[in-house]
Amino acid sequence: MTASTLVGLTGGIAAGKSTVARALATHGARIVDGDAAARDIVDPRTSGGAALLPRIAALLGDEVLAPDGALDRAAVAARVFGDDALRGQYNALLRPAILDEVARRIAEARRDPGVVVHEIPLLNRTTAPLPWTYDLVVTVEAVASTRLQRLQNDRGHDAAEAERRIRAQGEEADRVAIADVVLRTDGTLDETLRATASLWAQLSAERPPR
Repeated sequence: MTASTLVGLTGGIAAGKSTVARALATHGARIVDGDAAARDIVDPRTSGGAALLPRIAALLGDEVLAPDGALDRAAVAARVFGDDALRGQYNALLRPAILDEVARRIAEARRDPGVVVHEIPLLNRTTAPLPWTYDLVVTVEAVASTRLQRLQNDRGHDAAEAERRIRAQGEEADRVAIADVVLRTDGTLDETLRATASLWAQLSAERPPR
């Protein structure tokens, strides 16, 4: 492989996207974590975070800020999940800074040959154009009942909250519509890891065309 390959890795909440990303990392992929970038841009210790946090508080209320000035992500989720208009305003507020930070991380990761995986939570056919182009898009999917169970058992959400979070992340069909690969995780962890190993073999065999 003489050039880097950029993979967009998305999927519904609790479908197993992070599990797949970690497995790809063990095979040698370099991971750009979209959620980590989103956390870092609101770090109150940075100039960017110090500028964004008051704007977030003005939109959502001071209760979304912890006593130390950091963003309380659980409080944000409680405010925006279930309110499409407010969630849209919040995402629009953060989007430019997130895109800048992710673009910087992708460019750094692509300096060397290999596979770079951008783990992005909300990528579907309605997503606005991004300032980079993926060589391959993978979506990780599981049936809604499985995801509901995982959100309740693994993350402690009640059934109503789990359903709200699934609805807030959009429809599976909208993700599948733009995906080159659909990786199902309805089965066991071993089955997911085997499917991920097959995906890695595909990525390693040849660089997918743009």
